[in-house]
Amino acid sequence: MSCKLTANITKDNCQYQIAGIKSVYLINYDANPVFEFKKNPDGVTIDNKIISKITLDSSESIYKVNFAEGTASFTDELAVNGNGGKYRTHTVNFTVSEYDYNTMNQGDALSLGRFIAIVVDKSGRAVVLGRNNGLSATSFNYASGAADADANGWTTVLAGTELEIAKLLENESVITPLAPTVVVTE
Repeated sequence: MSCKLTANITKDNCQYQIAGIKSVYLINYDANPVFEFKKNPDGVTIDNKIISKITLDSSESIYKVNFAEGTASFTDELAVNGNGGKYRTHTVNFTVSEYDYNTMNQGDALSLGRFIAIVVDKSGRAVVLGRNNGLSATSFNYASGAADADANGWTTVLAGTELEIAKLLENESVITPLAPTVVVTE
């Protein structure tokens, strides 16, 4: 791969955009999903930028996380090691406000497991994080808050290193048939 620009970087849309995350989905990393990429306009070559289909074994699912409104975010950061090598750090953060049986039942999995995350922002853009190496918890902590208006809940941070910029998902409907109706929290 040549490290040269091959096209202009432009802003093509003339529309409002809202920051923030609308949905977070997790796939167990060891589910080994197969990602199919959208073809280029020529219909022959594969784009390798936009995922058009995710296939899982019938015993696996994509799980939706119901997080407290306004607490989810993600980053895809360039990192440089001491020798000048470069890689990406993918991170997803969210807070689950429930402290109940269901949350406790999934807590060890969130704390100890490795996942691929799909985040959908409030503008409808879906991004796949941790596709090659997975994301694992760097934080899964409960805080009760002290004052009436304080935030409370399980703050979760999943992070991992990747050798690619996070891939786009064609749209959220790609995962809808794979996500069960039961969610991680209620």
